[in-house]
Amino acid sequence: MHKPTALYAEDDRETRENFIILLHQYFDTVYSAANGKEALNLYHQEKPDILLLDIDMPYLNGLDLAKTIRQTDSTTPIVIVSAHSDREKLLYAVGLKLDAYLLKPIDAIQFQETMNMLIKQIQENEIVCLRKNLIWNKYTTTLTYKNKPLKITKKERLLMNILIKNIDKYVSHDELIIHVWYNDIPDHSHDNKLIQLVYRLNKKLIQQLSPNTHLIENSYMLGYKISHSPKTDI
Repeated sequence: MHKPTALYAEDDRETRENFIILLHQYFDTVYSAANGKEALNLYHQEKPDILLLDIDMPYLNGLDLAKTIRQTDSTTPIVIVSAHSDREKLLYAVGLKLDAYLLKPIDAIQFQETMNMLIKQIQENEIVCLRKNLIWNKYTTTLTYKNKPLKITKKERLLMNILIKNIDKYVSHDELIIHVWYNDIPDHSHDNKLIQLVYRLNKKLIQQLSPNTHLIENSYMLGYKISHSPKTDI
């Protein structure tokens, strides 16, 4: 099992630096951001295992950042860090599938229990069996069949990552494009790029596994999804 990574977003420099010291007791790697926009970029680039977001930040506050991430990622644990005076703001967060709230000043015992719980949860869910002998490793973002790695490109890896994070649920074309081509300004050409990306990845699986293997399913109205069916023989 790997030691998970964390992203901590807080605009106050002294608070951020002190909290990072605390986080290093649980995580080898801690990414830090001084505002919501910087945190969103780090999330896309580094794919941290746990997000800890302060509510009040410039450019994009913690709750709006969580809402943006939840549009394409329903599984990465998100912890909101807030002052006691922010309780009313937390009502806004009811539908965001947040994993925990930590109120300032942080209670040491509550923090320890929260981190240990989330780390255990991540490690238990690290390996995803997609089909018989077809495994996705969330940490290494690798796809293997019968313990042999399947070669996939960077964009195929990004596509797999977001679909696995939303397994059994359709992800819209627009959400996939924003996630996979996060450095681009989307235009009409990206619709065809997405179609071709899915086609190539499915074709690789057909060549390696079985003519009947279409791992990524398509719905014209809803987008694409990967179904979790580990008992399927391929």
